Amino acid sequence: MKKIKILLLTLGFITCTAITVSCNDDDDYYTPGSSIVEIFDDYYPDATDVRWYYVGGYYVADFDYYGEDMEAWFSTDGTWLYTKTEIIYANLPIEVQTNLMTAYIDYDIEDIIEITTSKYGTFYNIEIENDNEELSLLYDDSGTLIKIYANVMPYSWWDSLN
Repeated sequence: MKKIKILLLTLGFITCTAITVSCNDDDDYYTPGSSIVEIFDDYYPDATDVRWYYVGGYYVADFDYYGEDMEAWFSTDGTWLYTKTEIIYANLPIEVQTNLMTAYIDYDIEDIIEITTSKYGTFYNIEIENDNEELSLLYDDSGTLIKIYANVMPYSWWDSLN
């Protein structure tokens, strides 16, 4: 009898999980007002596969632009704040490469993101890891290390610069 109860509970859990998963209609996607979309279109007229999100008080467009995977962040009034683009190591400024190879030689590079801002210029977020830790390093384009984040850089990094 105890085995039957456990079996029924397990089947009930699996059924509930299957129903929940099957109901996912990608409701995470969001479309902001037309003024925000128009501003985005002015910046990136040839963007494709655009998906919008509302994250921490910001409008975020995730899109492809001439083969690049990008995210553009906008304030609620439509001001473009910054754009994030995945890049390869060879596209980092030589000063950033030198710093990485000197200070973080024992780490593997996981991701490199170029962040172009409206207010502060260009930054580079480099996610690195070794056996003991994961770090997210924020460099400016002159190779100066601005900040080290444990694990992954939070979206709120923008707020800390303002």
